[in-house]
Amino acid sequence: MQSCAHYLSAKRCNLLAALRTVDYINIDYNRFKRFSGFVCPVQKQTGNAIPLALALRIAQNSNLKVCDSVYLENSMTGNSMVERMFFKPIYSGNITPGKYIIVDDVYTTGVTVKYLKDYIESTGSQVNSIYTLGSSKYGLQFEATSIPLKILKSRFPTIEMYFQLSELTASQVNYLLRFNSIHSFINYSNKMRHQLSYIS
Repeated sequence: MQSCAHYLSAKRCNLLAALRTVDYINIDYNRFKRFSGFVCPVQKQTGNAIPLALALRIAQNSNLKVCDSVYLENSMTGNSMVERMFFKPIYSGNITPGKYIIVDDVYTTGVTVKYLKDYIESTGSQVNSIYTLGSSKYGLQFEATSIPLKILKSRFPTIEMYFQLSELTASQVNYLLRFNSIHSFINYSNKMRHQLSYIS
């Protein structure tokens, strides 16, 4: 995707460039024909237009309608895993009752997708699928399963002083389990956030 000549313009809110970037990728749109309802992109008022372009192309090739009225209102201050651990996305906008597919260009930790799913489902609607064009090194598993959560809680008994377990994604849980203790994670995160504040 990044090798597409239009990629950088697409990331800077150019919808035409985003459509060309999506068209550059070989997507099997047949997978969406069994769904009905809405396709909802992870989008901000300005910035990356690729999720919206992906939603538009999926709608053109299926029975889904684009829900383009929901926006991510806040942004992360950086892209490190430590910063992603503390980011809590806030969404606003109208949700038409129904079934939804969420789309994004890249899946990193799943936080923005998870919060959008929670936002949509808080209205009584249902999210049936999540589709992204790419994934990061943190993996594609979305919801944290009960066994890793139990391991996390038994290894770090004070974890809930720092994180609400129901808000953590599988990638975040796996990342936390790399540390020997919750205090080693907190010390590391404080050190990294301090270093990152010097960079910006």
